[in-house]
Amino acid sequence: MFSFLNGSVLFAALAALIPLIIHLFSRRRVKVVDFSSVRHLKAMQKRQVRRLKIRQLLLLLLRMLVILAVVLAFARPTTKSGTVGSHASVAAVVLLDNSASMNRYVTDGNLFDIAKKRTYELLQTFGQADQIVLMPLCRRSEQVTPQAFGSAAVALEQLEQTQVGYGEADFQTTLQSAVDLLTSAAHLNRELYIVSDQQRHSLPDKQLPIDSAARVYVVDLPLEVNDNIGIVSVDFGGQLIQPGLDFSLVATVKNYGPGDGSDMLASLFVDDRRVAQTSFRVGGNAEATVRFTHAVTATGFHSGYVEISDDKFQGDNRYYFSFRIADRFNVLIVNGDQSAQYIGLALAPSPALTQAWSVKTAAPDELSGVDLSGYDVVVLAGAPRLAAPFDERIKSFVMSGKGAFVVYGADSPIGDFNSLWSDMTGVMFDEPVRATFTRAGYYSFQSFTMAHPVFSLFGFEKSKPPEIKFFTLPKPRLVGQSRELAEFTGSRPALVENQFGSGRVITFTAPMIPDYTDLPGQAFFVPFVSRIVEYLASDLSSLETRLFVGGNIIRSPMLRGAPAYSLQMTSPDNMEYSLSPEDSPGAVTVNAKPTQLPGIYSLRYVSQEVDRFAVNLKPAECDLTAADMDQFTSAIGAASANQLTTGAPMEAAIASFRFGRELWQLFLWGAVLFLALEMLLARGAPPEE
Repeated sequence: MFSFLNGSVLFAALAALIPLIIHLFSRRRVKVVDFSSVRHLKAMQKRQVRRLKIRQLLLLLLRMLVILAVVLAFARPTTKSGTVGSHASVAAVVLLDNSASMNRYVTDGNLFDIAKKRTYELLQTFGQADQIVLMPLCRRSEQVTPQAFGSAAVALEQLEQTQVGYGEADFQTTLQSAVDLLTSAAHLNRELYIVSDQQRHSLPDKQLPIDSAARVYVVDLPLEVNDNIGIVSVDFGGQLIQPGLDFSLVATVKNYGPGDGSDMLASLFVDDRRVAQTSFRVGGNAEATVRFTHAVTATGFHSGYVEISDDKFQGDNRYYFSFRIADRFNVLIVNGDQSAQYIGLALAPSPALTQAWSVKTAAPDELSGVDLSGYDVVVLAGAPRLAAPFDERIKSFVMSGKGAFVVYGADSPIGDFNSLWSDMTGVMFDEPVRATFTRAGYYSFQSFTMAHPVFSLFGFEKSKPPEIKFFTLPKPRLVGQSRELAEFTGSRPALVENQFGSGRVITFTAPMIPDYTDLPGQAFFVPFVSRIVEYLASDLSSLETRLFVGGNIIRSPMLRGAPAYSLQMTSPDNMEYSLSPEDSPGAVTVNAKPTQLPGIYSLRYVSQEVDRFAVNLKPAECDLTAADMDQFTSAIGAASANQLTTGAPMEAAIASFRFGRELWQLFLWGAVLFLALEMLLARGAPPEE
């Protein structure tokens, strides 16, 4: 019993009836010739006609068999067993793991080089009639193209071009593509080969119907005990970095193996210089922290990395970071209540810092001698009532493209605030804070808009804002096109942003003085106030350490006005990419891609650097722990897998699992034989008279 791999051509077997139809329509009668004595001729005629009919039937049968044999040959008849015919052809998908974890060293050398050599040996076992496709498990998103079967030679060329990457092995997507291809393959033998370190964290979350699509083979690699030590994070602690002042940096190092890591060295590099070095120890299956202290003297962009001693996997021995100190800008604080003092100290705690920021404080009745054009941001501490024409001057100042930070004051009547500042701030108050209250209960922050540049610096999660007490709150509401950036418990707006003309206004809806809150005494206060003022000055400092290879990275470079041209991104390998800016609420953003390499990326606009950010390996990729064979086969949806062990002849091992014979060559030779017999029989036929 056999089946057909190309059964769609079987309908052409009807063509075998063509010789029969031609024969029926071309039958001729024997010509009758009158003769005086026909007794002997009639007897001879009967014998001749009988031989002629037999020869015609044989010719007709041979012609029909020729057509039928050719059609069956093209239909590719196969059997699942037997010794007659050629070996059944193979449709195979080879998954090659080129993720970051493969770029490590084992006793026999680099693991990825060993994997490529094993894959080369595998591809050499296929014949010319086999269909092969090689799929890397780590591909750049912009280079993903539809996969299709080809020859083993094409797969070998692709193997030579495949390089190890810095991302994760995407088993889920790649396995789905493999199953789709194999399900539609025409060949009898369908095989899936996996060449991987079987990293446990990269296994697919969803099982696929692999057993019904193909037989699974796992190519053995010389994996060893996971004794890797790597840097998993770098933390600045949300501190505000100022020129000339020391800042702290803490690197977390993790030991994934059971052995103790002692006498290890960690180095801090800033702006391409090693500025600090220290030794540390990390126990087996444990974490350790390494702290550095350093200072930079200039504003602008700075970058660097923390590096530890080399081991067999060097990809996680370096962790990059970048930060930006805002350039000099001028801030005017209008002293409406005691919060002006705390805001001034947050922005400039000592005279030395005035070299970076210029902060001036003025009482409401001193504004007549102040030229607002020399300032970038005005802070209305306590939201004071200003006499005309100073209120209109402040509004004109903001509408021209500058920024204002308005802090609600406990002594500011809500009627005055609503009539004077609601159009500029986008906030109106329905109830003021209570004049008398107890400290038995309090409000706190409930949520932040973490995607906003004001909060992107902070490392806490949206669901876990800092525990800061507010003993009484007014009752504000949003008006116009303003939007909420932070919220108090009780669903009351805490921080509100509003676009006013060409400028921006941020309003804090609660008093900032110690009688009403403990906010000024919290470590969160200084970076919180500084971040708001920087944002309003359109000169935002940056401090980002949680961007990873292959992620969707959206950057908000601080540009003055809408950009007229594209931005240029320089990658760590000095490649240049052109990025198109996009408008988003409150900022101009760019989708930074490709980011497939760890290191420092730079964004430029009209030859001026407007952003710099660091990209690192995902910490999960540092865990080299491999799943055992049962876990691996179960995770990919296979009931079992054939393991191709190192040292065993690969071709013989694979051939023992294959089955089936293809008979198309026999049918084709049969068609040739029938055609030769037809030609011989037709040549010896006498003329029909």
